[in-house]
Amino acid sequence: MTIFRNRNHNNSHKVSSLNLVREYGEVKPRYKQNLANTRIVEFAYLPDDQLLLLGSMDGQYPYWVSITKVNDVSTNEDVLRSILFDDFSVYTKTWPDIDNIIKNSYRRRFALCDGSMKTPFDYGLSSDPDQVPYWPQHMARGIYSHYLQLKELCRFREADGKYLDFLNHYLTIMKTRTAFDEAKEEVKEYAKKVVKEYEGKRMLMKLVQSEDYLYVSENQSIKQTYIQIREEINHLYNQYMTMVK
Repeated sequence: MTIFRNRNHNNSHKVSSLNLVREYGEVKPRYKQNLANTRIVEFAYLPDDQLLLLGSMDGQYPYWVSITKVNDVSTNEDVLRSILFDDFSVYTKTWPDIDNIIKNSYRRRFALCDGSMKTPFDYGLSSDPDQVPYWPQHMARGIYSHYLQLKELCRFREADGKYLDFLNHYLTIMKTRTAFDEAKEEVKEYAKKVVKEYEGKRMLMKLVQSEDYLYVSENQSIKQTYIQIREEINHLYNQYMTMVK
């Protein structure tokens, strides 16, 4: 069933001017981009209440990149309507520019699944023909409402700044690693230690990753410390993967 087909809408020229895809460099996808039945809409909350929206077939070659205000629900609705229903022929890549913009941000996606739009908000969107035109409206409102909920969640988790002590403790744990002494041990023995240390921190990593809403925290000390922890987790993961290969 073709869900994504061109649906004429008002302000199409104004909305298309928000698409920054050409600014990130036009590329030719390595495989056919079939937008008739499958589209992914990714969003990221950026600093200063900004919202980044990406439209693609499978997350690899965006045909839409825009940055708006998360509370501008009307504009975001028009953008989402274009991402979902318009035709596109120009694509870009996410690496490195777009990835660098969103690497320290709260990110989620909408995706077509079993004939309906699966959302990150614990509810789906009906593919009933009468309901499909309302998808952009529900998505724009859902994104803004979710953002406000995350802000509130941050305030509770921050506990007037007291949570910073916990984060610093987590950061210390993540930074504590066995150094390689080339004169005293073999690489294989060191590799075993690295793997053991990584596996011993898995549950803490899982806890930290579940708190990615802290990317939108207004407490800069908490936010920056959280980002440092995530960077340490990435470093540990890369080191772990190197050792297990």
